[in-house]
Amino acid sequence: MNSTISQQQTMCFKCVGSETFALTIGSCKNQIVRVLNFLILSTLFLVSNQGLSRELPNIVDDIKADMLLNEAELMDAPDTWVAWSKGGFITMGAAARGDATPIWWQPDDKSYKSSDYWHAITPWFVIYPGTQHKANNVRVKISEIKLFILKRSSNTWEHINIDNTDPTWQHHQSHVSPQTAHEKVNKRTGPDGKISYKLNSGFNPIHGGVRKFEIYGPDVKAVYARLTSELIIDDPNKPDDRADAQILVSVGADYYPDINTTIRDFAPSSWVPAATISRFGLVKRTSRIHHAATIDPPGPTKNSGSVLQDEYKTIPMSEFENNPPIIRLNSDSMCP
Repeated sequence: MNSTISQQQTMCFKCVGSETFALTIGSCKNQIVRVLNFLILSTLFLVSNQGLSRELPNIVDDIKADMLLNEAELMDAPDTWVAWSKGGFITMGAAARGDATPIWWQPDDKSYKSSDYWHAITPWFVIYPGTQHKANNVRVKISEIKLFILKRSSNTWEHINIDNTDPTWQHHQSHVSPQTAHEKVNKRTGPDGKISYKLNSGFNPIHGGVRKFEIYGPDVKAVYARLTSELIIDDPNKPDDRADAQILVSVGADYYPDINTTIRDFAPSSWVPAATISRFGLVKRTSRIHHAATIDPPGPTKNSGSVLQDEYKTIPMSEFENNPPIIRLNSDSMCP
């Protein structure tokens, strides 16, 4: 049925079944805009999904690679009794409990070796010079330290440290040059708000991280940690010698019985076994993401002789690929 409208208005018609309705030009424009918006959004969604589908395998491959061998030899690293001097590895893995600790870790307080679950975790990093490192005018920028837990109860990934992704502590390790390990770490906050570090004259490795976070130990099914590194110039008024740099970074995570537990509580041990540690990857002039995950393969569980069997410490690679934390990273606008 035709309807009469004002002569000042241009008519357009929309047919539905056998009926014809007259619409003002304003209504037609609104419908056209809605249709165009729908088409644009649909196209963007399709392109985004195609890009993500291409991106996911690459990121998963990077995560796998970061649990393999170091990308360069570490300077004066102990190579006979520590796994990190060779590559990434898993000790406690996804088992946040005392009986997942290695047999040689023996604190005086034996309650830390029991099957009781631990309820705190912290992500960390180590900056380490390679055997070919000769540069003096370089710094390593460390940012976006992120820790994720796959929850057993929901099979979903939780970002543990959403508001705490910048380093809050750091100290020198005694490797390479024990006599200079006591020196204060050269830390700087740049114009972009990101923190960077410079190795001291003794090339002592720098160990740092963020604070501890509460977790529910029995609900931990997998752990994934990551950070971003970049090799930058220390003094722009001096020659750029980044070509002579060989600095590597590793990212990892440690459990604690609770957030108030300190290393001193584990005496005489002066360390806590890691959940997972990535390989040492080279720091580059462009930003790079380093990954650590409790996956098997390729991340072999270190044969630590723990009471708890190794099968409880990792998830299969196939499960990780089917439910990767990078899906969450993308939804939080954090995908690389």
